[in-house]
Order: sequence, then structure tokens, then C-alpha cells
Amino acid sequence: MLHIFFGPDSFSQREALRALKAELDSDGMLESGTSVFDGRQVTPQEVVAACESAPFSSSQRLVIVEGLLQHVGRGPQGRRSRRPSAPADEGPWQALVDCVDRMPATTTLVLVDGDVPSGGPLLSALSGKGRVRQFRPPQRGALPDWIQRRAQALGLRIDRRAVSLLVSLVDNDLWTLAAELEKLAAYANGQPVREEDVRALVSAGDIEIWGLLDAIVEGRPSAALKLLRRLFAQGREASYVLSMLQRQYRRLAIAREMLDGGATSRAIGQQLGASHYGLEKLLEQAARHPLSGVRRAYRHLLEADVAIKRGIYDEELALELLVQALGVAPARAV
Repeated sequence: MLHIFFGPDSFSQREALRALKAELDSDGMLESGTSVFDGRQVTPQEVVAACESAPFSSSQRLVIVEGLLQHVGRGPQGRRSRRPSAPADEGPWQALVDCVDRMPATTTLVLVDGDVPSGGPLLSALSGKGRVRQFRPPQRGALPDWIQRRAQALGLRIDRRAVSLLVSLVDNDLWTLAAELEKLAAYANGQPVREEDVRALVSAGDIEIWGLLDAIVEGRPSAALKLLRRLFAQGREASYVLSMLQRQYRRLAIAREMLDGGATSRAIGQQLGASHYGLEKLLEQAARHPLSGVRRAYRHLLEADVAIKRGIYDEELALELLVQALGVAPARAV
């Protein structure tokens, strides 16, 4: 069976992927029968071989490919081609298109990706062969209902004013909303959460620093610059922002190296002291960044640090230049 999950809402994608794994894991052995590939580096032959292999210790085989649909639609320099998409049967990935029709019943193939043009060659070729779901973040007006449903699943009671404050602080970053709701549930211990509880536990400054890190790592430099300037306006020190960036890319490097070595998500979480949505988000980001891209980011971090210490640029300008350089790094990392 083929599943295609794509769109900018990576949180809901991961929720859907988790639900699919739970559905497939009838014998508790699915992890041993799961293969995960980076779509920018894997070959058609590797994916086809994984899809055609019978499961060994598990009753099901799960093959997950991250970022393939966007990669196939890009030109040789990693930029999206402006030419009309070539027919699917002209490319090497036609082998995968053909494979989907003959996969064993025990194989489930999942393609996970971000925004993909509706006319993308591989998406167009595969759309009629499986289940396709596009994920978009909820509009701001739908967020209160989303928060209430999420809270109810956690056994958390949260009043209307507290929900409105959460929306104003976090907006539609579902990763952060889910993490903050977990924190509130642990704090409330069965009691209703009110507006004053949200004010006490949810720091706008902390949310913005994590939002900045996400925007940079996910290649959204314009959003990152806005958040950086807002942090400066709040009095955040450049040294603090730089140290948080260094920490984030160090964690990405470790996660990526462990992923490439075949480590499980549990092992990565134990190594980094990460769990729940923090771990899932880190793994989702690491899947997009080959080690070559992380090394490139480290060079930018070092250059910014040197520029500040030698007085080449003032701290704020050095960080703005750094954010711009890091923000475009993922698109070049192929």
C-alpha cells in the first residue's frame, strides 16, 4: 500500500504517520521491519529493493522516504526547475512507479514531504496508486477548537480565555502548541487551566527563541529575521541567541549521524535527552539535513562568532547575516 503525506503542516503529518505505524504494528515488531531513507540521497534501486523485500521478524514491512517528491522536482543545482515537468516514464524514478503495482501485500510505502507542486512529476505519477493526503496548518480561527480537542485527549480542562491567550502567544505552530499543552497538563494535575496559568507557564520570549531556531533550520529566513529582531527588541543578548543556534545544530548533527547509522528514535532520544514532541520535531528536521548541510551551517556559525569577537560586525548585524546564510542552507544541501 502506498501513502503520500505532503504539505507544510509537518506536525499533523507526523501524527498521521504515528497512527499508521500503530495500525501496522500488530505484533509489536514493526520497528525491526522499518526502513527510512533520505529522498535527496537514496537511489531508486535502494527504495525498490526495500519495497520488494519480505519482512523478516515482523509481519509487516514499512518503507518511509523523506523529501523525495521535492527532490525529484528540482534541477541539478537543487533549485526547482522552471521547465514543464517531464513525463514520469522519462526519469529513473519510473522504477518506483512500476514497483508500487507489484509490492507485496506486506509492504507499506510512505512518502513524506513538504510543499510539493500539484504538477510535480513523481507526485503526478503516483497519485492514482495510493492514498494521498495534503496537510496544511489550521487557520487561526480554527485553532481554539484544535486546542480544545488536543486538551481533551490529554485529560486537560482549559477555559476559553486561556485558549485565546495560547493562540495569541503561539499562533498556529502546532509543535509548540502540543508541547505547551503537555506542560500545562502536567502542571494542572487534573485542575482546570485558566488564563493566569498560561501567563505563568508560557513565556513569549521562550516561544520566540524556539520559533527562531525552527524558522532557520526549516529554511524560512524572512520569518527568522522578524523573530530575531523581536528578540533583540525584548533585550535578548546576541551571545544567547548564538549559543542556542550552536546547541541546535550540534543536536541536529548528532541526530543525523545516528539516523545514518541506523539508530532508532528511542536511542537518539536517550542520547540527546529528548522525548515526545521535542524528539519528533528534531528527527523531522534532521531528516531534511544531510551531514554536509550541517557542516556548512557550522562554518557559518564559526564565521559569525569570529566576526563578533574581532569587531568586524556588531553583534546584531552579524546575527542577521548569519540567519540569512543559515536560512538558505537547507535548500542547497543536496
